[in-house]
Amino acid sequence: MTLLEGTHGLFGAWRLLHFDRTGLQYFKTTTAAFWNSFWAAAVVLPADAIATLLLTTAEAGTSVSASESVHASLIYIEIYAIQWLLFPLMMAAFAESILRSERFVLFVVAWNWSSIVRAVIILPAVAIFSGQDIDAAGWGAMVYLAATGVVLVYSWFIARAALDAPPVAAVMVVLLEVGLAVVLWLMARALIG
Repeated sequence: MTLLEGTHGLFGAWRLLHFDRTGLQYFKTTTAAFWNSFWAAAVVLPADAIATLLLTTAEAGTSVSASESVHASLIYIEIYAIQWLLFPLMMAAFAESILRSERFVLFVVAWNWSSIVRAVIILPAVAIFSGQDIDAAGWGAMVYLAATGVVLVYSWFIARAALDAPPVAAVMVVLLEVGLAVVLWLMARALIG
């Protein structure tokens, strides 16, 4: 991957955040661009790990031992990798079912690069939310909910634009990703104990 390709990917994702479909022109639809877009997972990993840690510690309210931390970290990394690999596989089948398989590569490239923008939106909100008492319904919860709403609408627009899909199909894409994330989160919690 070149610096130029990464810059184009981020700029395209930024344009999509502004509901500008021309952001799609910054994404290549080659096999190399498809695989290079997964570098976004490495960029997002620290932000996602911090967000997960903040939410988990705010919920638990307790300290953990070093061995428990290592165990939880290994499970987190495994679940993170599974999510990054499983979602595109699920989307390949979904794109084919809605007769948009020719736009699958464009969708994955746009989706992957946009994950960086989504992380930039959600991480500060998680930090604000976790800084409050988790049971309190304060302004931190409102900031977190607003950021989550923005991310969901942004994700919907990416699915709609990149797949050239009807609005309902784009909603299904977002629900597919959220559903996968919830299932994997529950698996991680069960494995961590």
